[in-house]
Amino acid sequence: MTRSIHRNFEQVTDAESARSALLSSGFPQSSVKLTKHTTLAPNVATSTVGNLLDSLTPGGPAAAAAARQRSGAMLTVDIYDDDERDKADSIMGGYGAREA
Repeated sequence: MTRSIHRNFEQVTDAESARSALLSSGFPQSSVKLTKHTTLAPNVATSTVGNLLDSLTPGGPAAAAAARQRSGAMLTVDIYDDDERDKADSIMGGYGAREA
């Protein structure tokens, strides 16, 4: 059974380089997904829910606001076993990956 691991990168270029390295090392293109961090446009519904969740975030509203402004990207890799996880982590770690 497949599992997915998620790793964050501070720079989109680092995530793109890690994605290329994963593909070059044999991970199928369909198992590697790059998602750029974006800020959602505010509206009444997201503002209401956001204010509620911000109050529950460790560090409070200021920490939640800082997290939303984060740049960079996230890589998601589908893996089948611990060996693939270790291989993917090693590759992504070389590009500055952090656990999501």
